[in-house]
Amino acid sequence: MVQEKVLKWLQSTGFPLEMAAANAFRRAGFEIRQSTVYTDSETGKGREIDIIAADQDWIGTVNISCVLECKASTKPWVVLTSDDAWAAFNRLSMFAVMSDLAKECLATRIAERAIQSHIQRPARGGYGLRQALADGGDAAYTASCNAMKASMSIARAESQLASPSASFAFPIIVVDTQIFECSLLSNGELDLREVQESEFLFSMRVPESITTCIKIVTKDSLPAFALKAKRSADQLRSDLKNEEQAILKSLL
Repeated sequence: MVQEKVLKWLQSTGFPLEMAAANAFRRAGFEIRQSTVYTDSETGKGREIDIIAADQDWIGTVNISCVLECKASTKPWVVLTSDDAWAAFNRLSMFAVMSDLAKECLATRIAERAIQSHIQRPARGGYGLRQALADGGDAAYTASCNAMKASMSIARAESQLASPSASFAFPIIVVDTQIFECSLLSNGELDLREVQESEFLFSMRVPESITTCIKIVTKDSLPAFALKAKRSADQLRSDLKNEEQAILKSLL
């Protein structure tokens, strides 16, 4: 039957993964936009990002979004890690892709424990992502670029609005195969461990230089991951309540 053939075809595409990711973030309390077009900062052309999961905001002065690039594949993914991968990087820039006002909101309160709880990172972390056993191309780099560019487009759009907005965009890659973290042991051997989620630093020049952390998560751990993302967004919004009120007053 045609219906069975279409269903079989759909199951061979990335659509089921996108739907599962959207459903997980929807159930966690995010507003979902799928197959959204953003402006590529390098080419100026429109490109598509799989999912934007926006934290509900009725006022529009603090915008928090998870930007999801979904990669369906039979090949596993490897995050390269080291003990000092994040030691020399600015923790504020690692937190998210942000509008200028969002950076200002955090930077002016950087010494406070509430703000530090959001941006603190250990020295150990990921510095690269690769797709293992791949025959050619660089799916990891392509996915990272798409997630980063879409996040930049969101933050930049908020910066260009007539009304000021503190915008936070968190780039995320969702996969339906295994994720491994790989590091070098003191004896020179490789240590490979399977994980359900990880994150790594990614840098681009488009044309300005930007570096932030991109999270990668498996399909199976999406429900718990989405709930954790919602709790983090709620806490960030609560911690920036005074800034939100100040922005509102500036508009009156």
